[in-house]
Amino acid sequence: MLGFDQRFAIAGKSRVLAGAADDVAPGVPRADSATSVTLSATPAIERIILCVDMDAFFASVEQQCAHGSLDERPVMVCGNTERRSVVAAANYLAREYGVRAGTPITTARRLCPNGVFLEGDPEKYVFTCIRINEVCREFTPRVESFSIDESFLDISGSAHLFGGPVETGRKLKARIRAELGLPCTVGIGPNKLLAKTASKLGKPDGLFVLRHEDVPTKLHPLPITKLYGIGARTAEKLARIGVATIGQLARVPPETLKSLFGIIGPMLRDAANGLDSSPLLTEDEQPEAKSVGNSYTLSDDTRDVRKVLAVLLGLCSKVGRRLRQGGHAGRTVTVVLRYANFQTFVRARTLEAPVNLDHDIFAAAASLLDEIWNKSRAIRLLGVSVSGLAHRNDPRQLALFGHGHRTRLRRFLASVDALRDRYGEHVAVWAPLLRSDEAL
Repeated sequence: MLGFDQRFAIAGKSRVLAGAADDVAPGVPRADSATSVTLSATPAIERIILCVDMDAFFASVEQQCAHGSLDERPVMVCGNTERRSVVAAANYLAREYGVRAGTPITTARRLCPNGVFLEGDPEKYVFTCIRINEVCREFTPRVESFSIDESFLDISGSAHLFGGPVETGRKLKARIRAELGLPCTVGIGPNKLLAKTASKLGKPDGLFVLRHEDVPTKLHPLPITKLYGIGARTAEKLARIGVATIGQLARVPPETLKSLFGIIGPMLRDAANGLDSSPLLTEDEQPEAKSVGNSYTLSDDTRDVRKVLAVLLGLCSKVGRRLRQGGHAGRTVTVVLRYANFQTFVRARTLEAPVNLDHDIFAAAASLLDEIWNKSRAIRLLGVSVSGLAHRNDPRQLALFGHGHRTRLRRFLASVDALRDRYGEHVAVWAPLLRSDEAL
């Protein structure tokens, strides 16, 4: 069994968000043009959905925190600026050099040698996301945080209070800009799909409307990759049957698509026709998570047992923290190991009782890692997840021995979680992580 010292340490650290361009792809109408701003004749039964899509979010936050000193510079946000990593976000100046999210840092430096490379600050971005959604709730309580840089708003019952859908979008953009200094694009449509697509067509810093009646003229002529949910592999499969545009996909028989993609095939055809019945779910309406997990790509491939275990402990700590935040515990612990040649192994174990304490998750994960790791081979990536979730207050069998120790440990971690809630995730970490050079 792999052993490790899990003593805890406190490390003071604070982060402060400082203070609180209109180019669109050629041929794409803007909301302030005569062809794209009205929602007249919208049936009363139709929803009015806004998609707020932050522009180059991570990079924009860093530019705002720099008080203008980076406004004319190509900015790229990465996991680690010196070691193996990829670009998480690139501002629009960097994109002119061919840099995109997912571009390896080595490639990005070659394409944009004079660019500014910054290490990402997740706590800063989460804080900003929370503030953005607070602004969104000034316009409607029906807000779904879709991702850290995108939110959906159902303004069906509130648009009239702000002058209509388009005026609501304009005012929302202005409020986010005034409050946080950040640009965003707003898409408006009768469902989440069209609102999301509209936001992509309006980028950057725009406002775009897609109604059902606009689908044949504005959506169907576009390349198939412009449709949300269509990636490179799906587009390649569709190209084999002569489908290159969204309009062509809209006319493919459902049976043909089902034979190619299974049950999602007909759904792709519906999407191409602008049809989407997915509900907008506020935070209180979100379904329960089925698992909680984190993975991490090491800065260098390594066989160093202590380094690997430090990463494993950091992942277990993150998973435990998220489980406790959600009021969950889980019985099945899974470890993912990927070697330098990208060969991947997965091993899982179901425990007798649900766990959410870092120590318990680490004990199970270290045992699983010991079973699947060939120590002569260098590790590239590790992942840990916990599934089979139950609510913290669900009945469970108590341990016959060590209950007092576990109670003290639970209280201790509750205090640590409270510190993190107030001062940030890095205010308290396991001691081995202080000695690790990995940016967990």
